[in-house]
Amino acid sequence: MTKKSKDIKYLVGISLLLIGATGLTFLAFFAFLGLPIFIVGATVLMFSKAKTKNKLLVITSFILSVFLFWVVWNRITSVGPEIFNIPNNYRGRVVVIFKPGCGEQLFKTNEGFDYVIPEDGILIVNKKLKTGIIEHKYQYVLESGLTEEIPLMDVRDFNDEWTTEKNKLEPPRDKLGVYHWGRTGSMGTGSMGEVEFQEFYISTYNELSEEFGYKYGKEFRNRIVEKLRQCK
Repeated sequence: MTKKSKDIKYLVGISLLLIGATGLTFLAFFAFLGLPIFIVGATVLMFSKAKTKNKLLVITSFILSVFLFWVVWNRITSVGPEIFNIPNNYRGRVVVIFKPGCGEQLFKTNEGFDYVIPEDGILIVNKKLKTGIIEHKYQYVLESGLTEEIPLMDVRDFNDEWTTEKNKLEPPRDKLGVYHWGRTGSMGTGSMGEVEFQEFYISTYNELSEEFGYKYGKEFRNRIVEKLRQCK
């Protein structure tokens, strides 16, 4: 094999490593393509004429770059730990309204930002909504002052008429948990402008449609608007 062909292998290997690393970082949605390309690039590079020490150094540098990217990216985009303290036995929708200049001041503890949800399930905080990687904990505050963690639930785990692939491990439909956790959005409030919010439901799967449907949602929204009017 000629020297020229071996040099081509080196250049091709570097190029594939670069493409693969890009897929594993900036184009994370294509990571399933980036990883195979990265592996092929490393393999081609190892068959090049370059010294083994240099080849390993190049591959290691790419791996460390990908790792460092995700460490920095996670730190930048992470919302940080957030704890939601909910009145004992509360059931239904919980909404946190983010309205700078109005509402409660949030305090950060050693465990993260602490949200104390009032009895009506509507908390207005003097803070801008930050979105990104979340780390949430939801818990009931018992009368004794102790807390009881509420499990996270996913509506996609349940089988309905429109479910194409049935879940053989479907959870009990009467199990209490946190649904739609981490969901954010914005809503108009007329003369008060638009506000951003974060919401979730403390409910069973059955209650989501039977108890907390359209009528409940409309009444809850009216309560939000009224509370915003009173917010100072």
